[in-house]
Amino acid sequence: MIRQAVLAGPPAGDPAAQVAGLSVLLRQLLSLQDAGIEEVWVALPAGELPSDRRLTLRVVPGVEAGTDALLTARIGLVWHRLLPKRLVAAGYTGDIERAPLEPDEFVLPVATAADRKRAEDLLFRALLKATDGIISRRINRPISMRVTRALINTSLTPNQMTLIAALFGFAGIGVVGWGGMPWLLTGALLLNLQSILDGCDGEISRLKYIRSRIGEWLDQVLDDVVNVGFFAAAGWVVWQSGSSIALWLTIIGTVLHLIYQVALYAALVTRGGGSGSITSIQWWGQKAPSQSPTAAPAKPAGPARLIKETVEMAGRRDFFTFLYLPAILLDVPLVALGWCAIIFSVSGLTTGLQWVVGGGPEPAGR
Repeated sequence: MIRQAVLAGPPAGDPAAQVAGLSVLLRQLLSLQDAGIEEVWVALPAGELPSDRRLTLRVVPGVEAGTDALLTARIGLVWHRLLPKRLVAAGYTGDIERAPLEPDEFVLPVATAADRKRAEDLLFRALLKATDGIISRRINRPISMRVTRALINTSLTPNQMTLIAALFGFAGIGVVGWGGMPWLLTGALLLNLQSILDGCDGEISRLKYIRSRIGEWLDQVLDDVVNVGFFAAAGWVVWQSGSSIALWLTIIGTVLHLIYQVALYAALVTRGGGSGSITSIQWWGQKAPSQSPTAAPAKPAGPARLIKETVEMAGRRDFFTFLYLPAILLDVPLVALGWCAIIFSVSGLTTGLQWVVGGGPEPAGR
């Protein structure tokens, strides 16, 4: 596997120019580090090399001879953040600018303000994920990326953004619990604001290469607490308004969601290597992750698959969180409570059953 790379001159642009919260050169180095590169020779004097706590690779001033078999690039380029990872995984050696690109990948020199603007636009576009649900893709992500653009040049960290987003979710739970049915719509609006802002922490993390186990767990646990907390609060006030079925939906959904949380956290600790990310484990029926980090998702191949993917979309957090809004506006909150109860019940039963029958999930990629 390739462990060394060269950033050569002459620069394609100003290596100190800021693009999406990082200097161009620091972004190049962090991207190479993320791909598994351990040492980079940079054709700049030592005094012009960046110093940053995120850098763990060895940065060597000057370019050594005989480096033709290494991954190489000009200083001052901005590229798709996953491009070096794909090239390293494929064993590619040579110039990144001449590498074959997958759809949506890019390599750009950033010599002018217009170049930097275009590079930033493409970096933000690359934040879109094939796994985004329909509400996330159409509503949440366009808003969250606007917020992230406004914040990316500040010192705000992903963990701080997670906490800020969670405050809106807790506020939604609080106003419903305190104000009852008249405040149910306000609570749902605050919940959806949390869902939108919850995308910003990951966007900041990916753009600035800031990751931590604590951040993964913080994001996962707070989302789960907000999910079950709002569901329980909404179910309680709907029951108090005279709907007896709301009580049973709330009890069953809450209990099974707690079972899901216990099953998930146990899996993350014992099978996911302590990671707080659900991508570190693989449950029954889940596909192994794609070997190409930037490959486009496969298109549906027939009605059965389309139905399956539609049901999966409707089971995502962005959808069942959004569902509260039209259900409350149409005065049928039981629709949202019932759908959440189904999602929580299915997830609780399947994850719990996999532990009991199959001994738990596998680490991702097996």
